Amino acid sequence: SSGINAEWPLRPGEEIDSIQTSLDCLNDQASDEILKVEQKYNMLRKPHYKKRSDLIAKIPDFWLNTFMNHPQIAALLDETDEEVLRYMTQLSVEETEDIRSGYKIIFEFKTNPFFENSQLVKEFTMSESGEMGTSETKINWKQGMALTEKSGDKGKEKVGGKRDKPGDDPPSFFSWFEDNSMGGDEVGEVIKDDIWANPMQYYLDLDEDEELEDDEDQDAEDEVEGEDDDGAGEGEEEE
Repeated sequence: SSGINAEWPLRPGEEIDSIQTSLDCLNDQASDEILKVEQKYNMLRKPHYKKRSDLIAKIPDFWLNTFMNHPQIAALLDETDEEVLRYMTQLSVEETEDIRSGYKIIFEFKTNPFFENSQLVKEFTMSESGEMGTSETKINWKQGMALTEKSGDKGKEKVGGKRDKPGDDPPSFFSWFEDNSMGGDEVGEVIKDDIWANPMQYYLDLDEDEELEDDEDQDAEDEVEGEDDDGAGEGEEEE
């Protein structure tokens, strides 16, 4: 009997293993299907992004204000960075065809006194080991204008990182751009998933809580006006 008791758990275990194999197959199929859907909708979004970019290009200092109104990106900007961003005309994000292996962020600039480039590209690529590596356009700084030489390695600080002392200069945004160390990149993710997804909410500095409060205040005002109108009507009837 002891032999039977020792063997019986193996059968349910084998069945569970078989079920798990089936689940793994379904998960793989789901991943493939989800990828196809994401690729399809990435293509459908492109003309909308193009129209949006064309309209944004007509708004002065759009990207400067958008970056300054984003709390995490604003932590990377000093006054000189802000001056440079006044010359920024376009921002775009392009994901790799398979989506999973990376993306690139493209910054476009009009002629400016800081560098020769009209376009700066920072590319994020997932390695086989699963680490995110980066490569970027070399910034051709004009003489005496290299912002990254002034800020040293400060661009490697985390997004939204606090300054060590009240008088410390913030890290330069362009130090972040030139940093190609391995590892996850919070700034890139914020730009891709947050700013690029809906830049207007930051350009307008919208706050959902504030919008909700404004709506509630407006509703309250409408109710008070309605009560006043009712009271006035009753007074007229009594006369």
